[in-house]
Amino acid sequence: MALAVLALVAALLLGAPENAAALGRGLRQECKKNGDRCSLYAEGDCCSGMMCTMPLECSSRGSRSECFPECRKQTLSKLNKVDYPSSSGKTPALEAGQRSRPAVVVMQEWWGVNEAIKATALHIAEQGYRVLIPDLYRGRVALQVMEAIGLASDLNWTRGIDDVVHAVTYLRKTGAKRVAIIGFCQGGAMAFCGAQFAGVNAALPFYGIPNNISGCNPLRIPANVPIQAHFGTNDNSFPVSRIQPLALSMQQAGVNIKLNLYEGLPHAFFNALTPEGRRLLAGNNPNYKQPNETLVTQSFSRMTNFLRLHIRDNK
Repeated sequence: MALAVLALVAALLLGAPENAAALGRGLRQECKKNGDRCSLYAEGDCCSGMMCTMPLECSSRGSRSECFPECRKQTLSKLNKVDYPSSSGKTPALEAGQRSRPAVVVMQEWWGVNEAIKATALHIAEQGYRVLIPDLYRGRVALQVMEAIGLASDLNWTRGIDDVVHAVTYLRKTGAKRVAIIGFCQGGAMAFCGAQFAGVNAALPFYGIPNNISGCNPLRIPANVPIQAHFGTNDNSFPVSRIQPLALSMQQAGVNIKLNLYEGLPHAFFNALTPEGRRLLAGNNPNYKQPNETLVTQSFSRMTNFLRLHIRDNK
């Protein structure tokens, strides 16, 4: 190793950058192969053509209740544009996965249908689901926080809920027997609304709560719609002081909700699962720090186990 380091230094001093680069690659640890455990935050550790991501069939790995990131090839990389009928005429959306599979409606954050939510939807589809992302903003996407605030403020929630209701109808009419809804931030609030109005088989709101908009009231969610909610204890947008009393009131009203709290995780932590999501988080927060990877992946494992129980195995 000492000789190799000296050779690298010599190559640099002698002005041979291509030789130095080759020697530098030789000094690095060998890349990780298919199936090797890895860290989501150590991009580039996997061998060429692979990425560090959550494993396929995460919810069915023997008796394990949790999955861990590993190096593998991405099996889905494309979402197809579709339009489905709604009260406003047609709602634009993105879709992936075989039509006969159980389906998941994936609801956008306040940014719109950006690369981060697309990557999240593809990760869910890879677990064996059909996914659909309704475009509530009709093609508009925010890049900065102030833009997102403007788009979110302008959102017509009555039309948005209608988009969700018709998304579920579209999925069922085109092959999906069971449908869940999952959403993040603004989409998390919309997931609560979808659980109330859309007749879904399950709902997973991540760090979002509706504020009595368009008649959406989590206490009125039917008892036969199981809810798995995910919130971080360091969420300044939707703090524990709001979600804990709400979850308790929902339980007292007969709603089937399970609240999962993640110690120390901030708002929007699920974005840390994908490179696109991490770039979004880092680009809009100069003080951004990677959230606890174990807890982030735990939320993914819980999500996949919940989906498998309620829309995949429960036929």
